[in-house]
Amino acid sequence: MESSVETETLPVEPQLLPEKIEGDIRALDWRDFQLWCIGLLVLTVLASGFLALIMPSAVWQIGLVLAEQKYISQLFFGLIAMLVLLNVYLFQQRLVLLRTRRQLIQQLQVAERTARTDALTGVFNRRFMEEALTKEISRADRNHSKLSLMLGDIDGFKDFNTRFGHPTGDRVLIDVSLLLQKNFRAADLVTRYGGDEFLVIMPDTDLIQAGVAVDRLGDLLERWNGKQLREYTLSLSCGVATHTEGMSADTLLKAADDDLYVRKADRELGSHHNSPRERALRAPRL
Repeated sequence: MESSVETETLPVEPQLLPEKIEGDIRALDWRDFQLWCIGLLVLTVLASGFLALIMPSAVWQIGLVLAEQKYISQLFFGLIAMLVLLNVYLFQQRLVLLRTRRQLIQQLQVAERTARTDALTGVFNRRFMEEALTKEISRADRNHSKLSLMLGDIDGFKDFNTRFGHPTGDRVLIDVSLLLQKNFRAADLVTRYGGDEFLVIMPDTDLIQAGVAVDRLGDLLERWNGKQLREYTLSLSCGVATHTEGMSADTLLKAADDDLYVRKADRELGSHHNSPRERALRAPRL
């Protein structure tokens, strides 16, 4: 398989690292605990004042002492003002905490999305694919459900870069990723496997259904190539494999890769006799 562009993963800025954001959220939780302690203190003071009102005899002696003190009214109103300001402060800080936590959660979502997305094409990257494939295999084994893969690469991709330049090569990768996303279901996971290779994880899909999806992709490529005048046309070679119970991720990927090689060999032997749709799927047309 030809490949001249390495898989790209958008670098996550240090301030957007999930670990740092999670640490900031934990710091907010500690700040939240501090505010609750202050609120508890205020509640205790208010409860003491309430008890003094409903149980005046219990604080009679304290009242006699206070009555002899000067500036008692100023102290009383000062205490009230302090409680009011403290409550305003607590309310303001609570709003700040909620707003900051919301912003950090949004940053965490952006960081996670960036870490699992290919920078150039916008589809899932290989790191996410490996995690997702492991989960889907476990789910298929647990539920005794079907799971299929389609591994495809762009025919003659090295020639795109040689003849038209790397910007055109990048454009080709983006075009293919868009066509794959349009062709497959929302439940299917379109990923950039590496270079000019794309892998599609198809949950709840058997070999026949996967073949139908590949045929549909051929029709889509044929229509796309004929829509407007371009200096190039696209063709893909696709291999398909279906998971059987107990099969590992590496074994399933190798089966899809082996099928891809077989289809490439068949294409080289009989490409002149294939239909336009088959040529769009398998034959290079540069």
